[in-house]
This record gives sequence, structure tokens and C-alpha cells, in this order.
Amino acid sequence: MFIAEGFDLRRHAVIILAMFLLISLTLPAFAQEGGQKTMTMMGYEPADNYRKWEDNLFFKRMRERTGITFEFRQFSDLDGFRTQLSAMMPESADLPDVLFKARLAPAMTMELFDAGVLIDLAPYLETYAPSFYALMQDNEEIKQAVTLPGGAIPALPFISLLPGQNILWINQAWLKELKLQMPETPEGLRQVLEAFLSGDPNRNGRRDEIPLSFNGPYDLKYLAHAWGLAANDFNVFVSDGQVRFMPIEAQFKEFIRWLHEAWKAGLLDRDGFTAIDSLRRVTDAKATNRFGAFFSPLPTNLVPVEWVGDYAAMPPIPYGGRQIYRSVASSVSTGAFALTSACEDIAGALSWVDALYTKEGAVLAAIGKEGEDYVVDGDGSWRLLNENASRQYISASIISDDDSAPGISSEDFQRRFSDPAVSRFMEQTEAVARFAVSSFPPYPLSRAEEEEIAPLQKAIGRYMDESVARFVIGERETSDEQFLAFEEDLNRLGLKEFIAFWQRIYDRGSNEHGI
Repeated sequence: MFIAEGFDLRRHAVIILAMFLLISLTLPAFAQEGGQKTMTMMGYEPADNYRKWEDNLFFKRMRERTGITFEFRQFSDLDGFRTQLSAMMPESADLPDVLFKARLAPAMTMELFDAGVLIDLAPYLETYAPSFYALMQDNEEIKQAVTLPGGAIPALPFISLLPGQNILWINQAWLKELKLQMPETPEGLRQVLEAFLSGDPNRNGRRDEIPLSFNGPYDLKYLAHAWGLAANDFNVFVSDGQVRFMPIEAQFKEFIRWLHEAWKAGLLDRDGFTAIDSLRRVTDAKATNRFGAFFSPLPTNLVPVEWVGDYAAMPPIPYGGRQIYRSVASSVSTGAFALTSACEDIAGALSWVDALYTKEGAVLAAIGKEGEDYVVDGDGSWRLLNENASRQYISASIISDDDSAPGISSEDFQRRFSDPAVSRFMEQTEAVARFAVSSFPPYPLSRAEEEEIAPLQKAIGRYMDESVARFVIGERETSDEQFLAFEEDLNRLGLKEFIAFWQRIYDRGSNEHGI
């Protein structure tokens, strides 16, 4: 799906918490019938990964376990790769067997499938990819994301079992210094922020603290959970089968008024609507810490490693007796793996990739091989071998370091990584993630549907984010009259058509999935 107006690119950085947040166990051989097989694999690998597939140990180790060998067509230019994909036809003499790390958007998946280039994997999954099939049966979101209108599944995804979140991290050292508790209500959060501003918690004798730092309306909208609102990048959510637009909900007014009062009181970062993360980031651990709270996937995105122990994730604030939180993104990244009509060994290719949907395959793809790339110590913790903790290791030993390769992330062993900070980050993220909701199912859009919604989203999304900023800083009053004018402006921009579009997508997907 295309990027929504106001979308924050940091969401892609939190699919996996960190390179070392993955599982490890002694790897058994993956069962594979038959002898040595050779297939052609085509895909994209960014040039700055310095990774050559023909030399990469992952493929060598998979060959030893499955008996399948690949000849590679590796692209380092994404535009060039997509041009090649678009030009493919079923009768092409050089059609590869397998697309790997293909980054197929749903629209392109549909087009290649409709053209006869990709085959429907759905009839084969239960038999030849039982691990993935079981995951799909257990998680409706996976099925929703990979199934095209009509029921075909031409491409397999990467699945994050613990998706990262955009968390509000609060300086717990300051809470302790000021004898405060973690806030549990909007009013409690306001009181904490006021204390951060007036109580000199960094003890430098200056009123230089930034109670709450944020990066534009994108971050601030995560606080809407405290008013019972959790919408996606398009500002929509589903309630009782009806698509709703968050900015015209009654609670949204209360939320904006809270933000405006916080701004007037000096509790919000004055650079929050203009500064990007790279300008906020602190790299000097000896500097004075001015951040009371901020939004980020991990504290290390904004503050030095030496400071991260001072911060704790704020649990979602209850509203109406219920805690919810907006999920940063779907746990399913589609279009990672596909088979073309040239593939003569569907069973072998699917068995090969199915190994990556197991814990053993996940560690092979993202950590490597025990004894060569990492070791498990006597206390059960694991660590990368010193000589391998380098770019050479990343380029030569593993294949999965983002969400572009098929397979799953693995969480069980993450908690036993030798650095205790990893376990702490896991626990903090899970504490928020258990309340995260998917505001709208990840139903795929066709190219025509993308083109239909794009101009509406561009106009409505931009106006929405600009209006949030204007309401918060006081350029626009937070009166009922101004909110009514705001809604009228949205209607002039096509809000009714916008909601109708998403209702149509929801109804179609729900009918196909029997919801």
C-alpha cells in the first residue's frame, strides 16, 4: 500500500527491535525429499548491505538442509528491479523460478498474478508449507494481508511476532526524583509534565526541561488512546462494522483541547512541529538530559545508550474502563516471496521457504549458525561471537535484517540475549503491545483503488495534520464553532467519499473472509 500523507518513516525501523533481538536453538536439518535441485532466484538487496547472495552462508546452509541450489539474479537498484518485474510475461524465456525479498506491493502482486506471471500458492500451502499455513490459520490478520480479492495467495510475507510500537517513554529517574507515580489518567499525565517543567528534575538549576517531546501530529495522535481513540495512518478505524474517521469523533475534541492546554502551559516541545528526530537526537552522554517524555520505538532512537535505563514505557491510559493503543503497523509485511509460472518444483520451493516460518529457520536467516556466528552460554544466555559482530558478519552470514525476507521474527530467545537491556526493551514493548489494536484490517488494494484514494488522502491527510498543529498552538480556537467549521472543511475536501471508499474495502474484505 502507498504511504499515507503524514506517515512517519520510522515505522519501518521498528518491525524488528534490533539485529540481536532474535531466537536461537541448535538447528535441526529441515526435511526435504529428493536430490539436489537448482532453481533461479531473483530479488532485491540494497547495495549498502554489501551482501552477495552467491557467497552468503545462509544459502549454503539452506542447501545443506534442503538439497536446493539457486542461481541468483540479484538487483541492487530498486527501480531497476521493479522495472524488470513490471516487464515480466509468462512466456518470457528468462522468467525466474522464485522471487525472494521481492518487496511486492499488493497492487503489483495483483498485476503480476493477473498477467499469469505469479502462481496461486493457496492450493499448495497446507501440504508443502505447513508452518506458514498454521500461522495463517491461527492469525486472521495474516490471512487478510496475503489473500487477494477472489481468494488467491500469490506471495508470502514476513511476519513480526512482536511488532515494534511507537511508545511514550517517560523519564522514571525524574519520577523518582520528584516522588511521582507513573500517570494513569490524562490529568495525571498533565500533573507529571507540570512537575517536570517546574521541579528542576535534572538538577541543573535551570528551567530547561522539555516535559513532552514529539515529532509532529503523527506522534501526538498516539496519545488519543487516552480518549479511547486508535486510528491508522488514514485516521480511520472500524467500530461495529462501520468505518469511522477519528477527527470527527466527540472524544477527539477533548483530546485536542487537552493538547492545546498543555501547549499553553509550556508542557509540549516548542520544536515538536518543526524538528525531525535527527535534530532532536542526543549523542553526548555527558550532556544534561532535558527530556521528560518522548515518543519513539526505543529510547536509543533519541538518547544515548547510557541514558536508556532512566526511561520506562508508559502503559496505555484507560478510557471507559478499557485500555487500547494504536498499533504502529501491521505485523505482516507482504510480498516477500513468490513463485512464477516457470517454477516446475512448487513443492520443493515452498518446502524451502516454509523452513523460514519456523523458529529454527528464523534464527538461521537472522542470526546465523550456532558455534560459528553465536554461542549459547551455560546460563542460557546467548551472544554473538566477537569476531562476527561486524559488517562482514551481516553481509556474509545472514540474509534477514529487516522485513523484506520471508519468514518470521522470533521472540523466545530474545529475552536471553547477553545484554540485559534487550530483555528490558522486550518487556517494555510487550507491555504496550498487548493493548495494541489493528484499527483497520490489512486488506490489499489494487492499483486502481490506490489511484482512487490517493488524491483524497493527500488532501484530507494534509489538512488534518495542519489543523491539529493549528489547534494545538492556538492559531485556531478549540471552540465548538471551529470544530464544526473543521468538519465542514473536511466534507468539502471529500470526507464522505473518503469514508465510503474505506467502507467498501472493509465490506468486501469482510465478506470474503467471513467476518
